[in-house]
Amino acid sequence: MDTMLAVLSAVLTLMIFSYLLGDNPLYRLALHIFVGVSVAYLFVLALQAVIIPALSMPDTPESGLLPIISLIGVFLGVMLLMRRVPRLAWMSEIPTSILLGVGVGVAWGGAILGTLVPQIDAATNPAVPDILSSVGQIVAVVGTVTGLLAFSFTGRRPHRRLANRLLSGGARVGRWFVLIGFGAAYGGVLVASLAFFADRVQYLIEIFEMISSG
Repeated sequence: MDTMLAVLSAVLTLMIFSYLLGDNPLYRLALHIFVGVSVAYLFVLALQAVIIPALSMPDTPESGLLPIISLIGVFLGVMLLMRRVPRLAWMSEIPTSILLGVGVGVAWGGAILGTLVPQIDAATNPAVPDILSSVGQIVAVVGTVTGLLAFSFTGRRPHRRLANRLLSGGARVGRWFVLIGFGAAYGGVLVASLAFFADRVQYLIEIFEMISSG
């Protein structure tokens, strides 16, 4: 059984690699299999970890308002499905608005507390002299500030005031920091992709040796 799975994995890997020769039915078949398996796995995971626990009533007496919250969630889910009914499509706007509002709130909170504040703290923290030199700390601070200015539209106004000129100059410097950051990220992704490619090629060689020796 393990040998059959290994051979199947090798065949699917070769089907994916066939895209190097151009778009072909073998690549599309492997892609459809991957998408289908992924969707089925996510559906089962959502069913077992989200839907069934939400519909089941908790047995503990200290659960409080959990049954009411579960019923509200089911009701909002039914309202969201009403989008398929033309006369009741307006009902789906209520849960959609709630989802968007909660999503934006969570995203803002995560961006500020999880990214912006730690980045500012790391850029201005003088308690790490062994990790970052003084020049490195200055570069980190300048890169953080100008990188934030690069996404500000204030500096793109007519350069009539000194503040606008300073913001515009900081935004230009920040764009260079952003480009360097994107380049480093792309290089990291490329190196990781090459490492994954080498690992798959080594896996195919091992499968071929196993089949030939067997």
